[in-house]
Amino acid sequence: MVKIVTYNVNGLRPRVAQHGSLRRLLDALDADIICFQETKLSRQDLSGDVIMAEGYEAFISCNRSSKGRGAYSGVATFCRVTSAFSSQEVALPVAAEEGFTGLQETAKNSETIGDFVLVTPVEEEGLGEVTKEELLKVDNEGRCVITDHGHFVLFNIYGPAVEEDDIERVRFKLLFYKILQRRWEHLLALGKRVFVVGDLNIAPSSIDRCDAQPGFEKQTFRKWLRSMLREHGGPFFDAFRSKHPERVGAYTCFNQKVGAEVYNYGSRIDHILISGACFHHCGSVDDHSIFPCHVEECEIMDHFRRGNSENMSMWKGGRSSKLEGSDHIPVYIVLNEIPELPVHNTPSSAARYLPEIRGRQQSIVSFLRKGMIYEHKDAMSMDRADESCCGGGLERKAIYKEEPPTDIAKFSKGNDLHSVIKRKIRDQLLNEGSSGNSHNSTAALLATQSRKASFSCSKAVSNKKNKHNLSSQPTIKSFFQQPKSKPGDSSTNSIVTPPDTLHGMDELHDPKNDCLPESIQCTTPATEDQGNSDVPCSLSTDKCNEATLEWQRIQQRMKMTLPLCKGHHEPCIPRSVKKGSNIGRLFYVCARAQGPASNQEANCGHFQWATVKSKEKRR
Repeated sequence: MVKIVTYNVNGLRPRVAQHGSLRRLLDALDADIICFQETKLSRQDLSGDVIMAEGYEAFISCNRSSKGRGAYSGVATFCRVTSAFSSQEVALPVAAEEGFTGLQETAKNSETIGDFVLVTPVEEEGLGEVTKEELLKVDNEGRCVITDHGHFVLFNIYGPAVEEDDIERVRFKLLFYKILQRRWEHLLALGKRVFVVGDLNIAPSSIDRCDAQPGFEKQTFRKWLRSMLREHGGPFFDAFRSKHPERVGAYTCFNQKVGAEVYNYGSRIDHILISGACFHHCGSVDDHSIFPCHVEECEIMDHFRRGNSENMSMWKGGRSSKLEGSDHIPVYIVLNEIPELPVHNTPSSAARYLPEIRGRQQSIVSFLRKGMIYEHKDAMSMDRADESCCGGGLERKAIYKEEPPTDIAKFSKGNDLHSVIKRKIRDQLLNEGSSGNSHNSTAALLATQSRKASFSCSKAVSNKKNKHNLSSQPTIKSFFQQPKSKPGDSSTNSIVTPPDTLHGMDELHDPKNDCLPESIQCTTPATEDQGNSDVPCSLSTDKCNEATLEWQRIQQRMKMTLPLCKGHHEPCIPRSVKKGSNIGRLFYVCARAQGPASNQEANCGHFQWATVKSKEKRR
């Protein structure tokens, strides 16, 4: 038995954090092959915590586009195996390929699956002549990974989502699927079984969309997808719809901006399509195809729907109350009687072999050069006792230039750092050659070196934690807290250090600093009296209460100014136009979650433009 799951995770890192680890996420899905879409990972973001999990092999594709959108799209296929080498498991592919055009550099370095060759330029009906550059642009958004599992070839796809009026992206999406169709037809012609899974961003029929309007099925991409299905003369079975032809309300994606999960108001755009012959060696393909012979079940994993967990609250209209989890639901398929494969190893395109994960191989030249640098450094350290004041300055500067910047941190463990600083000061003074400015130069240089030493001492503290503690934006609550000052300080206008900042500064005074000379230790202002409860307060309790009440009154006035929706007579929520001629204009809508018009508890559809008031009226 082989189980395959497809899941648009809407960001792999958030899903890993939600489940606690990548291994827990994969184990929760409990499948032999798990296909993720919209991972939102770039090659620079790759790390073992989101790619490598014990018992799984990963094959990924990341966005390579230079469009400036940052990390978006991206797909990853995880295969559960007991052994990465000398395995007979079907889940472990015999070959893998990033992209689908065969034009990427990774595909050029090895044979494409099925020996697919795309001769450019390509003539495509309705698109005209398509150049190699345009094909690479389509293939560089990290939307496809192909894995060959011997008995079938699996396409993990994240289809583009486009607006009807965006001509450039509509052409992009059409070309994306036309080239994919060529690849599928090529493999099927070779007698291969082809599985296509993923978020295609297409709901093929009216039954697959909650608010399908008349003419819904006439849209270009819906017509194309239906033309790929067996009931319309195509080669593929829509696994879920073939198993559940009459089921309504079977949706896999929900608009997170309107809380559509609450009333199951979504669409089915995550699909599993399969095509090919069965394993019974019968002559008639029509009677013995892989779907009727080997597909045991295909279902939507509703327990992954957002809001099902006990600690999840219902959507209340505010953006701050988004439900945790992806806006998609996984879909799985179970196949039986799939034979084992001959012994094979993990393909070289697996994530375990990526330079970002495994590390880049060091060249022989750089290795020898690094050894020479450290040999030179060791020789100089042996001669330190005999070197003269004038003789070692330039050589030491050369060592400092060649050594890695982290070497100075190694000296912070003992008094060697102090001796290094003293020698640097001495060399600089001798180079200046002026005795009149020696005192000022010494003081300035010592202060500079002390700051550098303090910085190196604090390297052990997490940069992210320091940033949070020392420069994070204060909360509203912090303005109403009683400030603390030292006993005997009569000033009521003194600046009060926030508690978070004091905590961050306490961490800078590491016990390791005690081994350094007093002149360069990392020190902080005295905080002995921070815990004194008798500290005089510059803001009285009455004023704190008054400020709190005033804030509550402001909130109440804001609520009172919101219009009431016509359906429920409840305060609306404000929204603003994001694009078009009315960009930036404010409007109000019903605060309830979106749902069918027949449901009186769902969003009533109220819409109202905000009135533009003059400056005089505002005053």
